[in-house]
Amino acid sequence: MSIALFIIFLFMNFFILLIMKFVYTSNYSYTEGMLLGVHIPKEHSEDETVLNIVAAARRKMNRIIWINLILGTALCFVVFWEIIIFVLAYTVWMIAFCFLITYANNSAHRKMYALKMKNDWIIPAQKRKRYIDTNVSTQIGKSEISFNYHGIIILVELICLVPFVIGKSAVISTTMIIMGLCSVLMSLTSMIFHIYVNRHERTVYSSDTQLNQTVNRTMKIYKGLAMLILSATNAVAWVYITIDTLIHCISSASKSRQISLSDILNFKGALVDVSLCSSALYVYIFIQTLAAIGLFAPLLMAQSRKRELLAADTQPLYVDDDEYWKTGYYYNPSDPHVLVQNRLQSGNYTFNYATRSAKIFTGLTYILITACIVWTIGVLVPFINVHIDTHLDSNKLTVSAAIYSSEIYFDDIEEVQLLDELPDDDFVRTNGGATDEYLIGHFKSSTYGKCELYVYADSYPIIMIKTRDEVIFMNNKDSDDTYSIFESIHS
Repeated sequence: MSIALFIIFLFMNFFILLIMKFVYTSNYSYTEGMLLGVHIPKEHSEDETVLNIVAAARRKMNRIIWINLILGTALCFVVFWEIIIFVLAYTVWMIAFCFLITYANNSAHRKMYALKMKNDWIIPAQKRKRYIDTNVSTQIGKSEISFNYHGIIILVELICLVPFVIGKSAVISTTMIIMGLCSVLMSLTSMIFHIYVNRHERTVYSSDTQLNQTVNRTMKIYKGLAMLILSATNAVAWVYITIDTLIHCISSASKSRQISLSDILNFKGALVDVSLCSSALYVYIFIQTLAAIGLFAPLLMAQSRKRELLAADTQPLYVDDDEYWKTGYYYNPSDPHVLVQNRLQSGNYTFNYATRSAKIFTGLTYILITACIVWTIGVLVPFINVHIDTHLDSNKLTVSAAIYSSEIYFDDIEEVQLLDELPDDDFVRTNGGATDEYLIGHFKSSTYGKCELYVYADSYPIIMIKTRDEVIFMNNKDSDDTYSIFESIHS
C-alpha cells in the first residue's frame, strides 16, 4: 500500500507541476496584445519596466515550482512512516501551493496593470469594444466532434451499474455503486462542458473571417476531443473494475457451490462479500491517470496551435477590457455570462464574479471544501498512533481504539474462541481504518456478517467473540495480555 501511494502521489506531483508551469508561464510572452494578462501597446512591450515585471514574475513562479518539486517529493516519503500524517500533510501543502501560485500570478498581473494605468497605455480604438463575426456566429453549436458520443459512453456505464444495484452483497454493491456514479458524473460533466464549448467558442481574433473560423473550429475540435477522451478513458476504467469484480465475485461464490447460468445472468447469489482486488484497483488508478493525461494533452496542443495561427495574423483585433480583470479575477456587471475564458490561465475558464450564480457557486464550493477538510482531519487524526485499549468489569468487556468502541456484556456472549490468526475470509471495511499495522472499526464478512475489529495485524493470537448481534475480533500487541483477556471472558 505504501509503495503504491508513494508512486501515485509522486507521479501526481510531477504532473500537476507540468500543468501549472504551462498554464501560468504562457502569459510571459507577448500574445494577443497582452503580457501577464494585461493589454500593452506593442511599441511598449519591450520597455525595461515591462520586462522587469515579467522577469520578476517568471523568477517567482519558477521558485515556487522548484520549492514544490523538492518539498512535494520529500513529502511523499512520509507515506513510508505514517500514511495518515502523510495524507494530512499533503492536503495542507497542496492548499498552500495553490494559494501561493495563484497569489504570485495575480500579484504580477496587478503590477502590470498598475504600470499600464500609470503610463496611460490605453488605445481608444480598443477600449470597451465588442466584435462580432456573423460567419463565426452561424457556427454556434456545430462541431467536428459530436457530443452525442458521450451519451453512448454514459449508457455503457449505467449498464455496468446494474449488477451492483440488484446484487445481494450490500458492501460490495455500495462500494461499486459509488464508483459507478462517480464515473457517470464525470462523463456527464464532460458532455456538458463539450456542449458549452460548442455553443460559446466563437471569439473574434481578427478582421480575417477565415482565420476566426479556423481558430474557433480548431479550439472546438481539440477541446471536444479532450472531453471525449476523458469520458471514454474514465468509462474504460469503470468497465474494467466492473468486469474484474464480477469475475472475482463469481469465482469466490463458485468455491462453495455450483452457480447456474441463470444465477450468473440474473446476478443472483453470485455477488458475495469480497473486497476489491488490490491489483485491479492499481490498474483502475493507472487508467484514470491516463484519463487525466488524455484531458490535458489536447488542451495544451490547442493552445499551441492557436498561438501558431494567431502569430501569422496581419489584421489582429484587440479588445481592452482590462479594467474588468484588474484584480486578477473577472468582474463585469455588463456581461451576463457566468463562465468565461481565463486570460491569466491559458486554456482555462473562470467565473464572472459580478454574477449572482458565480458568487453562490464559489461560496458553496468553499464551504464544501472547508467542511471536507475539517471532516477529514477529525476522522484521520485519531488514527495517528492507534492503540487498542481494553477494560474488564464484573459484567462486561470494553474495547476501544481511535474513534470506535464496543461494550460486550458477558450475558450477551454466545461463543468465544482463541484463534491463531484472523480467519481466511474477505473482511470488507465499511467504516473504519485498515492499514498494514491494524484493522479498526466496522467490517463485513461473507462468513460472519457484520463485524467489529480491534486487531493489530502482526500480533497473535486473536479473540473471536460472538454475541447476539455481531462478531468482535480483538487482540493486544502482547500475546500474554490477549491470553489473559480470553481466560477472563471464558471463565
